[in-house]
Amino acid sequence: MIIVITEREIQLDDPGTFTELAVDAVGRSRETAHTAAVSAGAGVVDGDHLWIDIDFLRGLGPGTEEWNGKFAAMIDYAAGKGWTDTDDRVRAHIRWS
Repeated sequence: MIIVITEREIQLDDPGTFTELAVDAVGRSRETAHTAAVSAGAGVVDGDHLWIDIDFLRGLGPGTEEWNGKFAAMIDYAAGKGWTDTDDRVRAHIRWS
């Protein structure tokens, strides 16, 4: 799934793909991306990563039982790789260009 950062909001693109979690911030500055993430309550930008709140991210999805199960498995995988933190956030790589 791809998290898209626009000037003022965070959107979810391709919510049915659970083998990738990345952020599309093409054409955005780090400051704009960070401001959008914080303003939305999504998380924070740290270098080339967005630490996004897991519940916020879940709330962007369709919320079906099947989707929630696959989402939970994706987060479990990320946790096993060390890509989650104690603040219930998951790390996603940001694509700047």
